[in-house]
Amino acid sequence: MSQAETAFLLHSLELVNHYAPVWDRLPPGSFDIVLFEIEKDAATAATRAWNCRLWSADEAIRAGCKFRFLVSNHPAVGTYNPPLVQQIAEHNVRFMYAAGKIGWNLSSWNELYDAILCFGPYHAEVFSERFDATIIQMGYPRFDRYFNEKPDLPALRSQYGCDPNKPTIVWLPTWKALSSVGHFDEEIGALATKYNVIVKVHPLMPHTEPHRVQTLAHQPLTRLITDHSDNLPLYQLADFMLFDYGGPPMAALYTDKNFLLLDVPDASQDIFTGAQSPDVTLRRYFAHLSAGSGNLEELLADDALWDEHRAIRTELRRKYFAPHYGFSAHVAAQALMHMDKVIAQQKVRAW
Repeated sequence: MSQAETAFLLHSLELVNHYAPVWDRLPPGSFDIVLFEIEKDAATAATRAWNCRLWSADEAIRAGCKFRFLVSNHPAVGTYNPPLVQQIAEHNVRFMYAAGKIGWNLSSWNELYDAILCFGPYHAEVFSERFDATIIQMGYPRFDRYFNEKPDLPALRSQYGCDPNKPTIVWLPTWKALSSVGHFDEEIGALATKYNVIVKVHPLMPHTEPHRVQTLAHQPLTRLITDHSDNLPLYQLADFMLFDYGGPPMAALYTDKNFLLLDVPDASQDIFTGAQSPDVTLRRYFAHLSAGSGNLEELLADDALWDEHRAIRTELRRKYFAPHYGFSAHVAAQALMHMDKVIAQQKVRAW
């Protein structure tokens, strides 16, 4: 079997949740998948619906694969020299997967990309200022279903073990230094008397920081999720959401959810964020609190606060996201299917 023209790089099965809506809109057999540090059996099970060829990264190198287009969320995988994405692709396409942590998102490795699929106007501007890649505003493909389907809330409550007579809080913390895990465990656990409390930790935390997950598991949570399952049902189910940093709070802005922000000391000085990172600047507009402040439950019950937040979300969505609600995957797929023209436009601009 010959290689496809386009391939997607997977270094975590979590990425399947981001790419799947786009894969559904690409012609059958039009793309392969390159795996980095993922077992083929696990990847086969996760990607069976698309019947595409799977390569390990080293297999692709040994076979001399040179995909015309390689799609990745970032190229910083392994210790390859030159970088893996350069070795196995003629052109590289970045597919953004999180709208926060601007220090990370604007890393110098963006210079490896010929095109960047980003969320909307804000990121299009900052990428265009720093890099020569062609920028395409795609919206947020993984949340198309949020706008296109009516969720079966009774079924979701049953699936996650929720009491139908309680409102539901979903906490989606990040990992490492920016994580609110360990800072807010007891405060959030105490909410379980009045709320269903569902926590899904960052997919890399169980492997890299198992002690934090184990400590969190001692709280009286409704459900603690530690796998790579899709976050979308949690956004459908939640009445309120809690975040620290990274992509999840921006996704709540996109899906117009009620949320509060949890502060971690010195977060704005972190190398992955910075003072101008969207997940930091959100705190200028939305209620946020430090661990031990004691007003988490009070804020959750403040209807006037939620009315104020709703108006702010409407305005900020225009800043951060292209208005492709429900058809972002179509926009991304069309861009990938016409990537030759996209790259050609880049060359015209450079000339």
